[in-house]
Amino acid sequence: MANLSIIGAGAWGSALSIALADNFDTIYLHTHTQEETNTLLPKHPALPTNYSDNVELTFDLSKIRQSESVLIAVPSYGFSTTLQTIKPLLNSEQLIAWVTKGFDTNHQCFLHESFESILGDYSSCAISGPSFAFEVASHKPTALTVASTNKAVRNYWAKALRTKTLRAYTNEDIIGVEVGGSVKNILAIAAGIAAGLGYGANTQAALITRGLAEMIRLGKALGAQESTFNGLSGLGDLVLTCSDDLSRNRRFGKELANNQSIEQALNNVGATVEGLNTLELVLSIANKNQIEMPICEQVYQVTQGLITPTEAVNHLMSREQINE
Repeated sequence: MANLSIIGAGAWGSALSIALADNFDTIYLHTHTQEETNTLLPKHPALPTNYSDNVELTFDLSKIRQSESVLIAVPSYGFSTTLQTIKPLLNSEQLIAWVTKGFDTNHQCFLHESFESILGDYSSCAISGPSFAFEVASHKPTALTVASTNKAVRNYWAKALRTKTLRAYTNEDIIGVEVGGSVKNILAIAAGIAAGLGYGANTQAALITRGLAEMIRLGKALGAQESTFNGLSGLGDLVLTCSDDLSRNRRFGKELANNQSIEQALNNVGATVEGLNTLELVLSIANKNQIEMPICEQVYQVTQGLITPTEAVNHLMSREQINE
C-alpha cells in the first residue's frame, strides 16, 4: 500500500477518505483552511461515520510529496486554482484524478481541458457516477465510472477505488463522462422544481427521460459516445440526483418552487449547487452547437427570475409536438 492525498475535505472528499481507508497506509485529507482542520474532527458534520485512524486532516499541502496519488475533490469553480496551487508539489510518477463534476467556468472549458492545459504531461482521469457522499461513507454498495484515455491510469484508479462496497468500471470516453456529470445536476434542479410544485412520479419520469435526450444530444455534438450516457455516469447519476433529496441540486430546485430567492435557496441547501454554477456555460455551449436543451433552458429562465417555476412547466408542456 501507499499514501493518498485527497484535496478537499468537503462531504465527498471526506466520504472517500472513509471508504478508501483500508486501501492506503495514510490518506492525507487536505482542508481549505487551518480552522477547518481543527473543527472537522472526529467527523464531517454531513456524514454519519468518524474518520478512520489512518486519515490525517491537514492544511499542509507539502504532504502531497509523500503521496503516490492525488484525488481532487473540490467544487468545479475551484478546480483550476487548485491545480495551479498543487502543481509545484507534484512529481512525474504521481497519478492524479478528480471526482469534481461540472465544467471549468473560469476558463469556459471541460475539466480535462483545464487539467491538461495546467499540468501538461499528466494523464487526465475523471471519476463519476451515482454516488451520494452519505451513502459512500456509510459503506453502502456503490458503483462508479473511471474515465481516462490512458488505460494504465484508469486501471490504477479502478483498483484504488475497489473495496467491499465500492466497485469501479472503466471508460475511455472522458467527454461523455464529464458531460453526464455536469448536465445531470441541472436536470436535478428541474426535478426538484417539479417535486416542489407537487407534481408526481409521472412528471419525474418524463423529466429524466427527456433530460437524458438533452444530455445525449449535447454529448454527441461534443464528441462523446452515446453508449456512455446509458451507463453509470449518465443515466445512473441522472436517476439518482433527480430522485432523492440527498441531492443538493434537487433540494435547490424545491426551494425555488417554494418561491425562495436564489440566495435564500442556496443558504437553505447549505452546500455547493453545481448545477447552478455550470448552467450558463452548458447552455452557451449548446447554443454554439445549435443543440436544443429546453429543460435546461427553462431552469435558466427560472434562476434568472424571468419566469416562475409554474410558467416553466407550462412552457415545456406547450411546446410543439415532435417525434420521440
